Amino acid sequence: MADARYTQRKIWDVLRKDGDLPPGLEEVREFLVLSEECDGELVRALELERGHGRDDYPVRAMWRLMAVSLYLRKGRFSDLLGELRRSRDLARLLGFQEPLPNHFEIPSNYVVSRFHKKLKEERYRLLLKQIHVKTVELVRREDPAIGEHAAGDATDVRTHGHAARREGEKETRPSTDPEASWSVKTKRWEDGAGRKREETQSTFGYKAYLTVDVLQPVVLTEETKTGKTSDQTMAEPMLEATVRNVGEGVLKSLSMDKGFDSTDTVKAGNARGVAMLIPVREVAKDLQGQSAADREKALKPGGNIVWDSYSGKVACYAKSKNDEVIRREMKHAGFEQDRQCHKFRCPLGGLAAGSCSVFATCSAGNNGKLGKQVRVPMETDWRRFASVYPQSKKWERMYNGRTAVERVNSYLKEILRLEAHALRGKAAIELRVTLASVTLNLRTLMVLREAKSRAKGAA
Repeated sequence: MADARYTQRKIWDVLRKDGDLPPGLEEVREFLVLSEECDGELVRALELERGHGRDDYPVRAMWRLMAVSLYLRKGRFSDLLGELRRSRDLARLLGFQEPLPNHFEIPSNYVVSRFHKKLKEERYRLLLKQIHVKTVELVRREDPAIGEHAAGDATDVRTHGHAARREGEKETRPSTDPEASWSVKTKRWEDGAGRKREETQSTFGYKAYLTVDVLQPVVLTEETKTGKTSDQTMAEPMLEATVRNVGEGVLKSLSMDKGFDSTDTVKAGNARGVAMLIPVREVAKDLQGQSAADREKALKPGGNIVWDSYSGKVACYAKSKNDEVIRREMKHAGFEQDRQCHKFRCPLGGLAAGSCSVFATCSAGNNGKLGKQVRVPMETDWRRFASVYPQSKKWERMYNGRTAVERVNSYLKEILRLEAHALRGKAAIELRVTLASVTLNLRTLMVLREAKSRAKGAA
């Protein structure tokens, strides 16, 4: 376990150094060896389709070239082929034919594009997705804790095409990527002077929906959709895919931003035994503008325990000796899984019982010394009383793990050149997102195995 903890602390430090220099030939060799543990079915299918046709460029060599492209930081085919022509050792390692010493049959840009077109076919894209699932299995063998706590988000992936141009109702120039659409993100915040600021960013293309492990840089699931897809509709499919890829009963929590918030999502996670950590979306302005007292609802008719329909906080009301009404927020005391309820206790406990006029009548626990204890069922409000209480420090601590998906998005785009391409069409972008996810997982697997090897050597 000590080795696993060490790896979890250091693995991101190793991957961040990937941006300094492209990998050397030994690292590429190791990457290809790991790839062969996953890609057998895809290679066999490609070889079977080629049959007895021309084999100027072997199927395995062409696939290896495509598989290693993002690991080499070569986003465009022209850059990839330039590296291949420059490095004869790379051509030999990939398996291209060598009719004369140090003279290799290097494919043209057209040949690579045609092979890429073949991979875009649905059956091959599905096989590539199976490779991705296999990489998840391999990293979980090295570290079984991977997949217990996950984070999900969407990241924009631009298309090389452009949107249609319109003048009024008339289209003056058609889109060069009809499947793509606009994705609009609005960021709101307050500056140092307390002024509300807003920034809108638009991207024409697609969205990559990823779930990742919160500790290790591993993509657990990936799905590509058009840019206009609502995040809210993808929360449950991402949850189901994550459970399927890591195994039933493994996933314990899934963190997402408020764009994925819905009652059905929390219910779906709860049915799977997964704590959904999603901030509640902004509510109606009239509700935000109301006072806490106006937003509160009685937990039981006629009772003195209420809950805030905006924040989800639970409070009690009592009168002081001077008949002044006092509101006190109750302390969260944990979640009862078997009852699907949250427990809340009197904020006074036994320290200031004499200052509360109703303490004696509502006391409970420890012979009445702790004050009133109430249970709030999740069904009271599934979002505000999710299994991990959103107002608790535990929720805040666990939700901080959501930044893992932002680090993964950054690595895919900045290091693996996810958007450095000349591709258009959903199939092409989907293929690239899957390939980037496979590349990152194999890179992580390299680090995990290297760490285990060092630990054995030290022992």
